[in-house]
Amino acid sequence: MQIIIDDSELQQKLNHVAQKLSDTTPLMRSLSLALLNVTEENFAAQGRPAWAALKHPREGGQILQKTGQLAASVTPFHGVDHAGVGSNKVYAAIHQFGGKTSPHVIRPKHKQALAFGGGVFKQVNHPGSDITARPYLPMDRNGNLQREAVAEIEDVIDTYLKNIF
Repeated sequence: MQIIIDDSELQQKLNHVAQKLSDTTPLMRSLSLALLNVTEENFAAQGRPAWAALKHPREGGQILQKTGQLAASVTPFHGVDHAGVGSNKVYAAIHQFGGKTSPHVIRPKHKQALAFGGGVFKQVNHPGSDITARPYLPMDRNGNLQREAVAEIEDVIDTYLKNIF
């Protein structure tokens, strides 16, 4: 007696899975969008964990949202073997990691002088500012993902794998 097993359907499914896994660009695109979503939620929550309060809070103003340009500048990126989010703003890194700005000269932009501290000046020598870290991107300086980002990524990967199987 001979038993013949027709595994052509299984082979076809495995070939389909292998083809989908050979180009992970769609998965990386989804992962970068998940990281963008976590970043947007970080801005909305004003940090997770909460960011340090502002030294001089603006009425009704959210932290890191004076003009909204930093939040709007965060964009996703991806390729066949990577996914991430980032900003092209020159001040993005100092807000993410904290630090001290360089001393610099402040000059009036639209007037002939600056009114400051009861005096009027043509320019002011600023000593630099200490900027507190307020990590808005979903990772720390060592590349470790925040808890919410890990959960989102796991969901995206689970969904992707279920869809190809």
